[in-house]
Amino acid sequence: MSDYRSIQFGVDLVEASQAEYDFLLEVQSLDYLRKDIVLQHAIRRYITFWLPLAAANNETCNLRPPVDIAWVWHCHMLAPHKYAKDCQTLVSKLIDHRFITSVDAYDKTRALWSKSHDLEPFELSEEIKNGRCPPISSNSPCNISHDLLAAIRRQQDFVYNIHLPHYRDKKFLNSALERYKKYLFLKKKNPSEFLVPCYDIDLVWHTHQLHPVDYGNVTKALLGRLLIHDDSDSDRNPGSKLNIATNQTRLLWKQEYQEPLSIFGAMYRGDSPKGRLYRLSQLEIESLLGREALVVIKEISVTSPDKVGDKNVKLKIYKTNLTESPQLIQKLTGKMTNMIRKNINIELLFGSSDSTLVFQLATRGSFFGRVIGGFQERVNLYFRNHGDSFHFEREMQIKSTLSSAKCSVEGTILSPVLSDIVLLLESGTYEEANMPTNVEQLWGPVPLPKSDVENICQVASHRLLNSNNEVLFTCRIIHSVQVKSSVVHVFHRDKMAAVAHVVGADQLPINSQVYKNLSLNPGAGERAVLIKTEEGDSMILIGKWTGFLRGIPGSPGRQGVQGNPGHLQVRIFRADHKGPQTVTTIDLSKDKPVEYEGLTLDLNKSTISCRKAKADQILQYIAFSFSVALLHVLCVPRPSNWKPGRSLSPKKSTRRGDKYIERFPDETMAFMTAAGLLYLTPSNHYIYNTHGPNVCAGCSAGGLVAESCGIGFDQNQCVINSDGGDVGGGDGGVGCGGGCGGCGGCGGCGGGCGGCGGGA
Repeated sequence: MSDYRSIQFGVDLVEASQAEYDFLLEVQSLDYLRKDIVLQHAIRRYITFWLPLAAANNETCNLRPPVDIAWVWHCHMLAPHKYAKDCQTLVSKLIDHRFITSVDAYDKTRALWSKSHDLEPFELSEEIKNGRCPPISSNSPCNISHDLLAAIRRQQDFVYNIHLPHYRDKKFLNSALERYKKYLFLKKKNPSEFLVPCYDIDLVWHTHQLHPVDYGNVTKALLGRLLIHDDSDSDRNPGSKLNIATNQTRLLWKQEYQEPLSIFGAMYRGDSPKGRLYRLSQLEIESLLGREALVVIKEISVTSPDKVGDKNVKLKIYKTNLTESPQLIQKLTGKMTNMIRKNINIELLFGSSDSTLVFQLATRGSFFGRVIGGFQERVNLYFRNHGDSFHFEREMQIKSTLSSAKCSVEGTILSPVLSDIVLLLESGTYEEANMPTNVEQLWGPVPLPKSDVENICQVASHRLLNSNNEVLFTCRIIHSVQVKSSVVHVFHRDKMAAVAHVVGADQLPINSQVYKNLSLNPGAGERAVLIKTEEGDSMILIGKWTGFLRGIPGSPGRQGVQGNPGHLQVRIFRADHKGPQTVTTIDLSKDKPVEYEGLTLDLNKSTISCRKAKADQILQYIAFSFSVALLHVLCVPRPSNWKPGRSLSPKKSTRRGDKYIERFPDETMAFMTAAGLLYLTPSNHYIYNTHGPNVCAGCSAGGLVAESCGIGFDQNQCVINSDGGDVGGGDGGVGCGGGCGGCGGCGGCGGGCGGCGGGA
């Protein structure tokens, strides 16, 4: 065989890879399949009950096992040499497999199971799923040569790395199938090398192994032996076996095919965040909710024991809000010695964003009166007591005197109920900090090149407060131009509960690789952020600057063109696979809040509001809010000579013709400045002005898409410098069809390729 194109399979591996992807998503969604005690019982059921049943009914390969057994079977087949050996030992034949999804096949398999194993339920019992079951004795006899529990654990991180929707895209998979053939042919020419594939190849390779008979036939005919699949090495540090083998594979691939091994959207994504972030309990979520109630003030009295009490005064009562100006509710007049008002029944509707009642005492000697005392009371604190009445008494020091007045207030609270979560941003300040990338506690689940080299970052911590001025969340923003990454951490108290970080074309494909699927266009200046929680990936946001138009002054005989500063446009992809794959597009406005699902992000008021019905999404929504601001920071055009610390706003005297130059009013928006608007960040402006026009943001960390790939900032698609000048070059992301050494080829993402290799 002289060419990889002549390799033939007895299975439609594109269609089968789609079925494999669907199955892996199902497994990923079942938390109980991550518990060791559950997996031990699944392994017991697989060995004791399934293999004999499958061996007796495997001629047509039409069986569909329950998901726990299917998952163990799946992981066993990914060690093809041990699977073949174990099948011979246990049932004296190789049991074949293919993906069966029909309900009829499932019902038929259930019936066969019931006849053979009437004492063992076909599906896992709820007791086992919940871990309420005896552990499997380590002394139990087992004739399996493969450590199935360890194999399952390793596969959980593989599932995470192919969890994005383009891994099911037919165009992407057709390319992956061709690259799998190239991988097999490269193994034929280099039989002693441990070759490491990228994740697109790895998915097809795994899928092929799930058809044991065809896999054995193809690899034995091609290589003279069964190709061993080794996923036991996960150390990606420099000098490790996997790291050395990855670099050697890249070299051999380049020599054989005159193209890089690395492609867009197929590189290492890091380990799953499951189990590495804090999950809010239902009780904690409920404690975050605001309270809403009707407050009725029934009685107010103001008294003073001193002669100052003879003054005619007025008592003004205001209701304050997190963001609005105080609202005057009532004005009472009289003398401090006898200002007593009973049965006044002042009704106030207090919601999540309402914070305090302000009582202000003023003289009546002039039109406006002079404020002489007052106090504030956080009425909504009384809501939590679930009582129906309240009473408070406060001293008011009278200005310019040594006297004081006492104000007593009584009232009732009617029907307090849980309501929306409303949070106000309190911005911190940026500082420089050394954050080596090999200290995981500093970064959380973010794929970075591991190094103890000094890494000076711009770091700030911000607080999110409720209407009681309580700190509910702390958000940390990190910018590193050294590793070209920006990160958002969301803490509940002192526990990291959500992470958002920049991702690039190492994890996401470009448009030419997929059919109408999630893709990134680096040439158009697009930047992407991935949001993660303890449940896994939550959302991917892809932002770009759009609508920018430089104004042209009019001249005699020629009408001028009005300029437009443009705005950030964001495409939102739900990555949690909890519903249909949909894309939502939002456009930032200088006037209107951002609305998405149950979230309202008001950039002008610096608030995040989460509807009560979506309270379980609060972590995602907080990370989303800062991610939108981060994308603005990374994409917004800036003056070509701009330096960190300087204002971006044009001087008031700056004109184009007789028009003042305007820009998006981001410097007045606390979320934008909190995200690092005026600081050193790995923005498009920084990359363009530091590295030149023929590169653009490529990897989530440490990589740039290089000129050699034909991809740079495309002046027809994006704007970097707001004050004019050429913007870029390249072809906006279609030059090489997705095979540049800048994405993963640099090894900047902690190893780049997959974690599996082809052994001897």
